Parts: sequence; C-alpha cells; structure tokens
Amino acid sequence: MPLLTKLDIKPETVESIYTLYRKRMLLVNRKYQRKLVWTVEEKEKFIDSLQQSLPIPLILTAITKYKESSVYEIIDGMQRLNAIVSFIENEIHLNGKYFNLETFALTKKLKDGGKVNQKIPKLTIDECLKITSYQVPFSITTYQNEKEIEEIFRRINSYGKTLSSHELRQAGSLSSFNRIVRKIAENIRKDVSPSDRILLGNMRNISLNNKGLQYGISLKDIFWYSHNILTENNIRASRDEELIAHLVLATLLNNKINISSTSLDRAYGLSDEERDNIDTYSLIKEKGGEEFIVNQFEAIFTEIKKVIAADKLNFKQLIFKKESKYINYAFQIIFLVFQDLLVKQELKISNYRSLNSGLSGIGDSLITPNIDDLRHQAGRQRCINSIIGVIRTYFVKREETDPVLSNGVMKLETLLAAAKAENTSYDFKQGIFQMDKSTKNIISKIIETLSAFVNQGKNSVGYVVIGIADNQQIADNHQKFYNSLPIKKENFHVVGIDDEAKANNISIDNYMLKLKDHIKAQDIQPDYYKSQILQNIDLFTYNDKSIIILKITSKDDPIKINGQFFHRQANSTEKVPQTSERHLWQLFLG
Repeated sequence: MPLLTKLDIKPETVESIYTLYRKRMLLVNRKYQRKLVWTVEEKEKFIDSLQQSLPIPLILTAITKYKESSVYEIIDGMQRLNAIVSFIENEIHLNGKYFNLETFALTKKLKDGGKVNQKIPKLTIDECLKITSYQVPFSITTYQNEKEIEEIFRRINSYGKTLSSHELRQAGSLSSFNRIVRKIAENIRKDVSPSDRILLGNMRNISLNNKGLQYGISLKDIFWYSHNILTENNIRASRDEELIAHLVLATLLNNKINISSTSLDRAYGLSDEERDNIDTYSLIKEKGGEEFIVNQFEAIFTEIKKVIAADKLNFKQLIFKKESKYINYAFQIIFLVFQDLLVKQELKISNYRSLNSGLSGIGDSLITPNIDDLRHQAGRQRCINSIIGVIRTYFVKREETDPVLSNGVMKLETLLAAAKAENTSYDFKQGIFQMDKSTKNIISKIIETLSAFVNQGKNSVGYVVIGIADNQQIADNHQKFYNSLPIKKENFHVVGIDDEAKANNISIDNYMLKLKDHIKAQDIQPDYYKSQILQNIDLFTYNDKSIIILKITSKDDPIKINGQFFHRQANSTEKVPQTSERHLWQLFLG
C-alpha cells in the first residue's frame, strides 16, 4: 500500500503561512513530533536565510480534520514554522531589528488591536516584504490513516542526525511501551496536553523556554534539571525519556536486563534480528496494563520527591557530598531501591526526614565505588541490595495491599499543566456550596459541563476539578469567605473542599455523598453516562487540601441532561439550540 495517496508541492509565501497560523490551521501531532527546541540563535539564523533568499528544506504537511475544520498537520518543519511566527510576532529579531507590524494588513490589525506589540528598532517595510514574500517550499499530502504519517516521519528523521538516538526510537512508535514512557516523561516535565493533537500556537505553552524566549515551561522548574540529574541539553535531546525508558524496562523485567542502548532498541522493536526484540506488549499486560504501570511509576517518583523535600538539598546534594558525574545512574539506582521496598516488599516510609538523613552521602559510599558495574544487572542488583540494607529501617509494613500508592499530587499537577495548553477539556470549581450569587447551583453546572465535554464528539475526554479556583478573584473571595489561604500552582489556586465542608458541618465523606446523590437524581441519557460519572469520581489530598476530580469520556452517543443538550463555547457551557442538534449528532455518526 503506498504511503501517500496524493502529494502536491507548491510554494507558499511567509505571509500566507503566518495567515494559516492565525487561522488555527497548523496542527502538531505529539505522537511523533518533538518539542519546540530551537534556540533564539537558531531561529534568527533561519530568518536570515529567508532574508538572503537562500534555499530552505521542504515543509511537509498533511490535510486532516481537527474539531470539524480542515487543517494542515505538520509532518516535518515545525521548528521552521515556529521561527516564522516568532519573527513576525516580534519575539526574535533580525540583526537587532524587529519585524515591522505595518507590513501587511493582518499584522497591522493585530498591532492596532493590542494582540501583538511592536518592538523597536524595527525593519523597514521593504525589508520585511522581502522576507514575507519569500516562497517557502510547502508540500501537502493526503493519507489513508495515521500510521502512514508516523511511518513517513520516522523515515524522514532516520535519514540524518536531526534527532537524538532516543527521539528516533520514539518517533513513529505506536507501542504500549512508547506510550508509557512518553506519558510519564510529559507528566514529570509538565508539558502535558489534553490530546496528542494540538495547534502550533499552543505548543509554546508546553515547550521549554530558553534565553530570550520566556514562554512555556521554565527549565529551572523541571525536576531533572533542578536536581542536577540532567543538563539542559540532555532534556532538549529527550535524555529524560531515555532514563525513564530504562527504568520502565527494568521494572517490566524485574531488573534482569543491562542498561544499554541495545536493550532499549530491543524494547522499541528496533533490533536487527526480530527474534531479539523484547515482547513489551505481553510484559505490560502481565504487569497490569499501561495505566497501572504509569500510576505505579509516578507513585514511586512522588515518594522520592517527598523524601528529597524533607530537607533543603536537591537530589545531587543529598546523595553525593563529593563532586560526581554519576547523578543520572544514581537516580536510577535510588528509584529501583524505592520500587523494591514500596512495591515488591509492600512497605511504606515511616519518617521522611529520617530517611532523608539515611540517604545523605550514600552515593559516595555505595554508588561511585561500584559505578563500573551498574550497567550490568548483577552489579546493579548488588548495589540496590546494599542501599536497601542501609535504609530498610526507615520503612514499615504497609497495611494496604494495592502497590499503587495514593498519588493525587502528581495527578492534580498534571491536570493543571495540561489546562495551560488547551482549556476546552477542563473546568475548575472552588467547591459545591454557594458563597455568593455567582456560585449557586454549582453541582448542576458541573454535570452540565461534563455533558458538554462529551458532546464535543466521539472519544473526547473532559475533567471537572473541585477545590480549585481558576482565577485570582475567586481565590480572594474564597479566602475572605472561609478565612483560608490557597496554594498557588501554575495559574491556579488550590483551595480544597475542607473549609466549606467544615463551614457546612459535614464530613468529607458526606460531602462526597451529597455530590453523588445529586448526580443520581439527574435525568442523564443515555443512562450509561451516569454510571460512568459515578465510577470516575476521585477524592485525594494535595498538600493537606482535599480535591475531587470527575472524569468523563464520550462513547457512541451525545449526552442529554434533564432533556437538554449542552456544549462548550470557549470556556463556557451553554445549551445547544434545537436548530443545532442535528449537527451535534453528526459528530457521533460521522
């Protein structure tokens, strides 16, 4: 079967490409696209090539559908397209001068409307026109299914050295192992998005910032960097995903594998000999499935973070008192130690501060002297056993039988980070009780919002988080009404439900019961959506504040609440006019 059904190559001016961007017609699929990684210098060098009319590589796109609209999915050229946008929107300059927003009608309109700010000094209009009239080689293809696009991406990036070795492993891989590694990595970096398909304009919200580009995620906030485990260049080259892949593979194989590139190639099905590849699909199934493995990994990771946080030192400073270059290996060893104690032995930490003291300098005494053996399974296991012998006293038997520990911290932080990228699948409520006239009938509004998430079409997912104020005014009102200080996280304020439960003289359990009883009383059609909502209510604690998350996933039918359809309009939930109900059904029948 041919990969491409049709391929058209035609030039597009820089101006027309920017127009496509502004019309929300440039789409990124994160299954195979890497992050925005170009530095300011790389972007400016590319713009200089346009200014000098030098040839540039082909931009490869595919026609697809996104939220009912035809868009161009970027197969190759995301960094170049983003450089064009950055230049036109005055984020970067050319030889010290910025794009003149008076150059064409669209940018002038954006400037006059205050949506893009003009920086100075600026280029002349003629200088800008030379760049915006540049004919970019732009190809458009159609394809039979998504697997074909992923194969094209893999082939393109296998020809050169544009991607790191691990990015090439991940590129185009559809395996369960790949999905697990990528999901964990995104959750830790906090560059999560509600779906794999995201508009180019939203990519900056979940990409690493760098000198001169202050959008997206601050490098200093990423765990791997702030704890001196990986460098900036390591993270940009996806070495964090490589580290995670090693740990997931070790977990799947009970630590009976060497740490090597060959082992990872086998896990990704890339061995030269097919028989040498590891059947990760069967291993994942045996270990409980993708979601279970992700949850277990993140639970262990969270416990490690709690231990580190018990003192002011970061991971490197805690584990090594002498200078060391083995921080990456040390983290892998410590993770596997915790995995053994928390999961295999079903223990729990008795005192985080004491355990922190017990780990102090352990890298100097037990990891550095054995560093040559750590790549090999036998040597690594000896090191793990030695560390367990030292810190076992800080663990006690856990009464719970489920090896996946409660992990609300990472769950909530992942949701808040995803909402930054695209907020059409998320809604936040400070609670379910009325503080003022603007906060009445909250539970009914929550159910209507969940139904609106479903009515976005087949396979759509939505979350409502209770215990979060999504703007400063609501946070201030909550603080004043309940005399309780919120926790600032991302652009949100964690207020919890405890204060309003106490103010209304009910326990958290009765709070949950009130919420569930209201849901049960509603006329929700089809009825299976009611069962799904009730089964997907998650209560957990975040920094001593109780939070509730409700999740819903659309199936084969739209959902009607008390005889009325609802849909999302921007960030609002509104009734669907009767004249639009036919269109709503088409989203599920098409």
